[in-house]
Amino acid sequence: MRALPALAAVLAALAAGCGGDPQPAGETPAPAAQTPKTAPGPAAGTDPREDGLEIALGEWALAAEAQAIRPGPVTFVVTNRGTVPHGFELEGSDADERVKHETRVLAAGESVRLEADLPPGLYKLECLVDGHDDLGMEAPLEVRADAPLVQDAAESGTEVAIANFAYAPETITVARGETVTWTNEDPADHTVTHEGGLFASETLGGGATFRTRFDRPGRHRYVCALHPEMRGTVVVEP
Repeated sequence: MRALPALAAVLAALAAGCGGDPQPAGETPAPAAQTPKTAPGPAAGTDPREDGLEIALGEWALAAEAQAIRPGPVTFVVTNRGTVPHGFELEGSDADERVKHETRVLAAGESVRLEADLPPGLYKLECLVDGHDDLGMEAPLEVRADAPLVQDAAESGTEVAIANFAYAPETITVARGETVTWTNEDPADHTVTHEGGLFASETLGGGATFRTRFDRPGRHRYVCALHPEMRGTVVVEP
């Protein structure tokens, strides 16, 4: 019977040498402590435009808010600013040719949102109505990791961009005697035509500019003579 205490002592020594008491039968060892993981933030390549990437369709051009965006989810906000039905289609070029997204045909003035998840590469944007792409309604889109996150703001308070079949900013306030400059950034032709006949540009092609000086205080409303739904206002302070 003296062997039992000796055996107990041996078992205790072995347990101590292994770093602690033996694991009770039927229990699983606790996992080792791990460093807590932080929740991932927004993907670095996700397009940041919360309101979507604007696409404007009109006779006979397709204008995109940006020519390059970052990879990842993006929402296209497609608006038909023309007078005849148009539709929007995106398809891969040197990217995965299986990538293809399209909207239904839109009546004049209609707008829809189209969600996509785009890998890096080159894409083609075009009107899906047969023959409209041949008339000029197509544009490239590059998806790359270093694309600008947002468009640059206007350099001064007297600059108006004509882009995506709209004047941006739509309303501008200037001091009496200042000169306002419009620049057509669209592939389509546009005009800057005062509703009361105070001023009128010639037809402005892509890249063309128009300038006029404002000496009369008040609100000066103007439109595009080719696309009357395009409207803008210059507010001239006394």
